[in-house]
Amino acid sequence: MGHGNAIDRTVALMQDRLNLNTLNHKVISSNLANINTPRYVARHLSFEQTLRETLEEDVLHLVRTRGEHMDPADVEEALREPQLVETGPVDLDSEMARLAQNSVEYQFIVTMLNKKFTLIKAVLEGGR
Repeated sequence: MGHGNAIDRTVALMQDRLNLNTLNHKVISSNLANINTPRYVARHLSFEQTLRETLEEDVLHLVRTRGEHMDPADVEEALREPQLVETGPVDLDSEMARLAQNSVEYQFIVTMLNKKFTLIKAVLEGGR
């Protein structure tokens, strides 16, 4: 695999991660919006933890170190058809914690992407 392909793969995985964070934000926001709705049951993304670990391994280390992780080829499929699982009554504290963690992760990936694009731009401009 050439350097260009590795960069493309990393950027694609970061984009997948941002898509996951955006979807997760919508799910958490829906739970919070319905906190006082009678008989409403909180929902969470069923693949969220496995996918997060897989993307973290690929984005941060670019290696697949643990066999129980989803194959990176499955990431796109998982994002295309996410499953929502019902987890019981909405708990304000846990939903707010999820929201905060999701926001931090989103900002972290955006920062990483910005750094990567700045580096790519510097390399391209230096090559002129």
